[in-house]
Amino acid sequence: MKRRALLGSLVGAAGLSAFGRLHAAEPKAPARLSTDRPPLGFGVYLGAGCSGAERLGDYERWLRREVDQTLEFISWQVLEAGRAWAVNCWDKSGQKNVVYSLPMLPPNRSAKLADGASGKFDALFSQYGGFLVKHGYGRSTIRIGWEFNAEWYPWAASHDPKSWAAYWRRIVDTLRKTPDSDFKFDWSVAGSARGFDAEKAYPGDDYVDVIGLDFYNTKVDEQRNTTQTRWESRKTMQHGLQWHRDFARGHGKPMSLPEWGTGVHVKWGGPPDDPYFIENMAAWIRENDIAYHNYWEYRNKDYDSRLSDDRQPQAAAAFLKAFGGKRAKPAGA
Repeated sequence: MKRRALLGSLVGAAGLSAFGRLHAAEPKAPARLSTDRPPLGFGVYLGAGCSGAERLGDYERWLRREVDQTLEFISWQVLEAGRAWAVNCWDKSGQKNVVYSLPMLPPNRSAKLADGASGKFDALFSQYGGFLVKHGYGRSTIRIGWEFNAEWYPWAASHDPKSWAAYWRRIVDTLRKTPDSDFKFDWSVAGSARGFDAEKAYPGDDYVDVIGLDFYNTKVDEQRNTTQTRWESRKTMQHGLQWHRDFARGHGKPMSLPEWGTGVHVKWGGPPDDPYFIENMAAWIRENDIAYHNYWEYRNKDYDSRLSDDRQPQAAAAFLKAFGGKRAKPAGA
């Protein structure tokens, strides 16, 4: 999901088995295998750093279960300043399964992908890898340069696909050198972006562990904006769900949905309350062996897909039926 500041169940046996196979498979050098990694499954984004960590308890009480992981974003400013702010927040909260999203370039577009590919920023990623290990996140899944096939981030791969892929490989190599680490890397595509072919920036199977797709229930066009036509169109469009499944299978990789949600976007529209989307997403996750997924339970100035605040009662009911627990989590738990 685009954020201008860059601040940072139905998963069942099928979803967990995909990520389990990832860990059990013979790793390609220089990746290291871990046998004690907690499984990822159903997760959520609640806000950056301490804000998200503070909301987690209330969200889990609404959900009537604990989440398997949370999603986090690290800004370039934090990366460059060498601060472990968000990592500290989650560490103090006790949440040890966090999917971290790392940027590739500064937001002011003062650097190019070729700069990263040449090694200009190696030290930043090396340092952050050390932070993650120090705080107990050395086995995290990391999304580098997420939604690269769109144009809204400075690391858009369309500007220089070869340098983007080379830079990704360099970051992975740098992070893999972190002592006592066993990071996994999620190549995350923007499902709403059309035009540039994401496959042109694929860095290679040796450098990717999971194929991710950020998928939101936004409007395709005026002609395809009923609940049924919107779902079918987004499923079959360029970088839609079917493409995601076929591409991941073709490369023998597990699939993830690092971000997904339904709500109203200022620019891209979307339905105010759509249980049909939730029901179909739940079925897709179950039937297609999705390794892990994170619901976007957050509101910013452009987009609001929260379900726990009663603004989308029908979608929320469908969500709780699909992913919620059977008993309420007690206060203070």
